[in-house]
Amino acid sequence: MADTELDNTASELCAVDPQNFVAARTAAVAAAKESGNRKLAASIGKLRKPTTVAWMVNLLVREEPEDIAELFDIGNSLREAQRRSSAEKLKELSAARAQSIRALTRRAVEIAREHGHPSTENAAREVGQTLGAALADPEIGARVQAGRVVTAESYSGFGPAVLTLAPEPENTPQEPQAETKAKSREDAALAQAHKRFEEAREQLTDAQEDEEAAREAVDAADAAAEAASSDLSAIKERLARLRAELHDAEVEEAAARTTEKSADREARRLRRVLTGAEARTAELRSTLDGLGR
Repeated sequence: MADTELDNTASELCAVDPQNFVAARTAAVAAAKESGNRKLAASIGKLRKPTTVAWMVNLLVREEPEDIAELFDIGNSLREAQRRSSAEKLKELSAARAQSIRALTRRAVEIAREHGHPSTENAAREVGQTLGAALADPEIGARVQAGRVVTAESYSGFGPAVLTLAPEPENTPQEPQAETKAKSREDAALAQAHKRFEEAREQLTDAQEDEEAAREAVDAADAAAEAASSDLSAIKERLARLRAELHDAEVEEAAARTTEKSADREARRLRRVLTGAEARTAELRSTLDGLGR
């Protein structure tokens, strides 16, 4: 259950606008703590903020799940065609794959623009590279299909070549093989450098936002501690007043008890006097009655 909750929360956070990610993650951590699940809260707190490109891919997966599923179906068909060494089918499916990635990349750019994030040419290229890498690497593919990409992806392994080729623009003139390889290496190195730069910039922004959130939390904690100290001082003063009032009440109670005892003794004495007087009166009345006869 905890893993499912974490997966669901992570998927939701990965689709949040990068500018709002830290605030959304903080709210999710607080909600998990409030529910008593501190382990889940700790896991949510460790979730990384997606880069803009990763966010574009995650949003694309959420909004166009059928097209994403179709792309992965093409990837599966490509692997089967390569296994069967079907050159004609490989050519046909490779073209379909390139067309699908181009269409999905354009759609990702449109979705980002709809959410207030116009995309650069580099961002669009990295979206395409990430989708291509997802077909070649199962781990990358799983992250893409789950909508939990945190950075632009590229594939540098030794998987099927037909799955690792990035989509080429239509009608691209053929270049000499050596020049093509050299240019590909340069482009790959440039792409990797750009990717590292973007990741570092995103991580710096994330760290700055985390620092600001932590500073705000410290300020809030200090304010709460100061308020608690003030409340404690007020309570101590009230308690001192109540103790003084209690002491005065106890003194008054003791005095009242002493007065009560004295009054009780005096009442008993007066009752005895009254009883004696009543007896004397009765005696004299009896004597008087005897003399009258």
